[in-house]
Amino acid sequence: MMLEELKNFISKIENFKLLKASEQVDFFGYYLIHFNKQSSFTPSQINNIFSSLRILPHSNISKYLRDNSNLGSVKKAKIKFIKTKEGFHFLSSFEDELKSKIIEKEQEFINFSIDRSNLGWTPSDIPFINSKIKKNADFFTKLYFLLYYLENSLRKFLFARLSSVLGTNWEKLIIDNVDLAKACSIRRETNLSEMIHERGDNILYYCMWEDYGKILKTYPQVFSNVRDCDEVVAHLNSLTKIRNAIAHNTATIPKEYQDELTLFLVKYIKIMKNINLQ
Repeated sequence: MMLEELKNFISKIENFKLLKASEQVDFFGYYLIHFNKQSSFTPSQINNIFSSLRILPHSNISKYLRDNSNLGSVKKAKIKFIKTKEGFHFLSSFEDELKSKIIEKEQEFINFSIDRSNLGWTPSDIPFINSKIKKNADFFTKLYFLLYYLENSLRKFLFARLSSVLGTNWEKLIIDNVDLAKACSIRRETNLSEMIHERGDNILYYCMWEDYGKILKTYPQVFSNVRDCDEVVAHLNSLTKIRNAIAHNTATIPKEYQDELTLFLVKYIKIMKNINLQ
């Protein structure tokens, strides 16, 4: 369970802090089902969310869930949950009710588009562009798309596992024990600049691909299987080279790097899908 994602989730719920503890229980259950991809949830998992967010918990979560379930004995209690052997899940009508209260509007982003009818130009109209440059632009864009997905996935994984393995002081520990001088320098420069927005709230957002490799080599225990860690680390060097090729506008990217990226994607997805972050 990722604290960052939890905070993002509750930010979408209007006046969340003013809700009764019982209403917060409802939404935490929704989070576990829809965002943590569970088939059911337990009272202890709900309690852990209260603890992670440092919110005063409901006085008796188990009783609340049971009283408002199909097994409840309280007269006139609204049935919200279905009790199973594994835990609780929602009555579909109540689940829809919760969903309607969650604001899914995403943070606004730069909406850049090229409207040929209004602008009167296209990328092809830019002078001194040839067919090879056009082809490379499309090719590099696809590669960056994949790298953007991969890097953010790896960051979120590391954040969750380092927090779990090293505790709340994980960021200071990795800065003390891993050579992240360049990442620290980038963060200082970014925070001092009025032109560049902060990337994120921890050092991982300022790391390069090779930095992730250093972290994994120092703390391989973030993976329960050492071979999984070795698999990921083994490919990071090639990802660094591909990233640099895109950033520095090289003429091409060797086919062996392209093939390795394809191979890594298959391995990475398989490894990460089998990891339980709870």
